[in-house]
Amino acid sequence: MSLTKGVRTVEMTPRRAIVLMVQRREELTEAQRSALEEVCQLHPQIRLAYSLLEQFAQMLRHRRGEELELWLQAAFHSSLPGMRAFVQKIRQDQEAVQAGLVLKWNNGPVEGQINRLKLLKRSMYGRANFDLLRLRVLDHRKWA
Repeated sequence: MSLTKGVRTVEMTPRRAIVLMVQRREELTEAQRSALEEVCQLHPQIRLAYSLLEQFAQMLRHRRGEELELWLQAAFHSSLPGMRAFVQKIRQDQEAVQAGLVLKWNNGPVEGQINRLKLLKRSMYGRANFDLLRLRVLDHRKWA
């Protein structure tokens, strides 16, 4: 199976199939849609996995946390061991997942700052003292 890109053909790999599955359906080209349909026709479990993935993505994108429990039950009772393991991990912190699907607040900006600080620390490891690190952290615009 291949995916046509312009005049050349790209061989379908598992990684490319996953990329097609996680993209928004409306953003796919006609060739990508047909390739995704071909992938889903290979085996019923692939179609089931794509269906569950699409439902979960819709819950995330539209903040429909009220559908989480039904989705978890459907995914757990599917014949897919990977989905069952995913559901078990979600159930370990279901309150937080539910809150993430319902509430508009998140800690994205905080995580971004932590990531930036870790990058600075790694880039300077063993090369400078604390005073220079402090300057780079507090006035990061000069160093960007």
